[in-house]
Amino acid sequence: MMRNVVGGLLVILGAAATLVSPWQAWYNGRHGSTYKFWEVFGSGVTDSRSGVTDSVFLIFLITAVAAVVGLLMRSRTLVFVASLVAFGFTILWMVRQGQAAGELTISSNNRGLGTGVANAFGGSLLMIIGALVMTGRPKEVAVADRTGAKAVVAPAPAPAPAPAGKMPESNAIPTNPPTPSAPAKPVPPPPTPSERTGTERLSKEEREMLGLDEEAPTQSKPPEK
Repeated sequence: MMRNVVGGLLVILGAAATLVSPWQAWYNGRHGSTYKFWEVFGSGVTDSRSGVTDSVFLIFLITAVAAVVGLLMRSRTLVFVASLVAFGFTILWMVRQGQAAGELTISSNNRGLGTGVANAFGGSLLMIIGALVMTGRPKEVAVADRTGAKAVVAPAPAPAPAPAGKMPESNAIPTNPPTPSAPAKPVPPPPTPSERTGTERLSKEEREMLGLDEEAPTQSKPPEK
């Protein structure tokens, strides 16, 4: 984390220095914003003036924006490529200017290379150092199973059976509902002791005469003499 902060700070400082450099003296007091950037890749540096849109400022603007986008994306590759483009363009311009002037000197009296080239060179170099210091986005490491065994998913346990005598609750309507049983016939209560049948209503004498009372004492005959 600390390396990303330090690296990002170096990249921002370097990009700012490269953006300021075209508005300073590059060679013999001439500002970099007056040099055409495409002359570096063509016939060489000439005395013709350029506008802002086709000057060396356009190159440093593109590289600075790319470096900032790389910081936001935490992409070391994008930041490193942008810093290399800015650094390479600065070196190439110095080579082509030396060819056009026949010499390449460093002087402080508006002769030779000025502070603008120094800022472009130092700023692009700071961007390269910042890209190297950054750690970038952490990579996700997938751990492979060397045994090659596949994970076995255990089946879900079966639901426990309902206890005997207790039917599972269900909202379904039974297809064959049980038929209601016929009501039982009432059983008459036994007769009370006060109620007697027809034979029990006979008097004791009548029962003895009819021979219904077995417990009645039998008349003993007198012994024969």
